[in-house]
Amino acid sequence: MSSERLEGTDPDGRPVVLDERTIRHLHSRRPQMLGHTAAILDAVSRPDLREDDPAPGRERFYRHDLDHRRWLRVVVDFNESPAFVVTAFVQDNAPETTP
Repeated sequence: MSSERLEGTDPDGRPVVLDERTIRHLHSRRPQMLGHTAAILDAVSRPDLREDDPAPGRERFYRHDLDHRRWLRVVVDFNESPAFVVTAFVQDNAPETTP
């Protein structure tokens, strides 16, 4: 496994990293997402929708550009600086806060 660390910013200008701990998580739980790290950071930088996560200090970022039925959800933890991507996955259902 590489020591990959990708960086981006959220719409509020806060730095967000996708680092080795995220890569390890994706490798063990969501290996299909490993080829989509650029899309993950893009969802954080340019979300179609964002909402608070139930866990304190975390936020969810969504992109709806996969197709008309699926959403990319990225969870970011802002309890550390820089913030880091906790997980990312594709969901078939729309977020509950969808207008």
